[in-house]
Amino acid sequence: MSDSPRLPGARSSDDWVERVRDASDIVEVIRATVALKRVGRNWVGLCPFHKEKTPSFSVNAERQFYHCFSCKAGGDVFKFVQETEKVGFLEAVEILSRRAGIPVPERGAPGERGLRTRLQHALDLAASAYEQWLGDPQHGATVRAYLERRGVRAETRRQFRLGLAPAGWDALLQRLRAQVGEEDLLQAGLATRRESGRGLYDRFRNRLMVPLVAPGGAVVGFGARALADEDQPKYLNSPETPVYHKGAFLFGLDAARRAAGATEEMIVVEGYFDAIALHQAGLPHTVATSGTALTAEQATLLRRVVPRVVLTYDGDAAGREAMMRSLGVLLGEGLEVAIVDLPTGEDPDTLVRAGGPSAWAERRAAAADPVEFVQRHVLRQTEGRNAASGDPRERALQAVVELAARIGDPIRRGLLFERAEQVLGLPPALLARALELRKSGHDARKPVRAALEARRHGEVHAERQLLAAFLHSPDTLAPARDQVHLEDFGDPDCAALARWFWEGGAGMPGEGPAAGLARELLAEDRPLDWMEEARGAVRILVQRRLRGELKDRQQRLRHAQDSQESERLLQDIGNIAQSLKDWSASI
Repeated sequence: MSDSPRLPGARSSDDWVERVRDASDIVEVIRATVALKRVGRNWVGLCPFHKEKTPSFSVNAERQFYHCFSCKAGGDVFKFVQETEKVGFLEAVEILSRRAGIPVPERGAPGERGLRTRLQHALDLAASAYEQWLGDPQHGATVRAYLERRGVRAETRRQFRLGLAPAGWDALLQRLRAQVGEEDLLQAGLATRRESGRGLYDRFRNRLMVPLVAPGGAVVGFGARALADEDQPKYLNSPETPVYHKGAFLFGLDAARRAAGATEEMIVVEGYFDAIALHQAGLPHTVATSGTALTAEQATLLRRVVPRVVLTYDGDAAGREAMMRSLGVLLGEGLEVAIVDLPTGEDPDTLVRAGGPSAWAERRAAAADPVEFVQRHVLRQTEGRNAASGDPRERALQAVVELAARIGDPIRRGLLFERAEQVLGLPPALLARALELRKSGHDARKPVRAALEARRHGEVHAERQLLAAFLHSPDTLAPARDQVHLEDFGDPDCAALARWFWEGGAGMPGEGPAAGLARELLAEDRPLDWMEEARGAVRILVQRRLRGELKDRQQRLRHAQDSQESERLLQDIGNIAQSLKDWSASI
């Protein structure tokens, strides 16, 4: 008796599911991924759905179901494939159908009956033809040598079914003419109609061919790299077809979804060869966006498989802009995101070719969270710009508010704002207010800008007040110097006058910024308790320094390499937090 969902459409589809069920022995299917041992009437092994040392996973061959006595996972053969392959019910049936050698019936409207099967058949024949041309001792030698220079091993070439489209106009047409009709070649994106309207020619010519394989193993299209500099574009993809929608496809997902369970994260790169290089380097949990900006559909595919994505795009301006755009899409789908920010001129392919898996591991350990990356990206954009480009911290905070607008879960939004406070220094409540203004169509920049201006004014005011105390009441200098460092003065004029004091200056400084500021501060001759003024200024400057140190230690803790370093950083964080608390209590 089956509890599997009923397929829409003809009764033959339901019959197909039962035929596949009858042909798929659950023990044989599970033994392909789990080591099982016969114990009495059942088979027992380590559960693939959670980590365990003592086997609690049982397979009942007589009734064709599995059950874990520890994590309570269980179901039939279709459920097992769904959970391990991270696919829906129909995709699970198709995978088992192909495994059993049973034809997959067509789904869709009656007018499309058989179309998807015919197109996938044509695409698979094309992939086989391209593979054979690449493997040809004579015709494929140059391209095989090119792949070797790129570090692509022969076994990797075969794993990804890489191929060669010959330079002629109709090599594939001639090869498939007896097996595939012209209309199917057109609809599969393998051929193009001549401008005259009479006859076809091959869409892909003189190109290195990368088959696009959907979960379940079906070829749905191709990515093609030009082999001659004059052939443009450099990369040519299959067009949109009844079996291929580039915005809903991730290259490498068929293999990556099975490997991602061990790390609970997916590496997302831009190019096919970036993905191939990482797979070859022992990082099979890698997918590529197939030359398109990351879409919500692709993010949904990722969320079905993993809770976390590691964005790793090219180390150039275009790659970083693409990661900024992708951040909002991924966060909007409820995914955690880490960003591997590669140096300028480097990409994932060159990274692992030069340094192997250890180079990736080092970069992954230093990955940035979304707020850190936003801050870094805005600072890069600011380099070389004039002051009119705006305050980089304000621009970073506004970018964080834009990211938060994509996040539906209030808890995740709150965590993003808390991280922004640690990195960028404004409280979550203020950022939440900015988000509310944005959603209501008002200017979200006002509260952020006002808060930053107030903070800048307050901090510079504290620097000026402390220096005024030194000038008006020199006996305030010695106790203040025990608490304040020269580096605590951020304003350039204040820093110049402070340096004069720190170097033992007496009387009045000579010319320059220090002298100008000293005259200005002395001109503000007000009867004040300068010792109390100095204490208040010291408190503000020390708290600012401690907040910076706390942020530094927290960031370093995220990238700590061993438990000893982590323990030391945790102790530092505790000490700094206590110091901040003590200074706050001294108000």
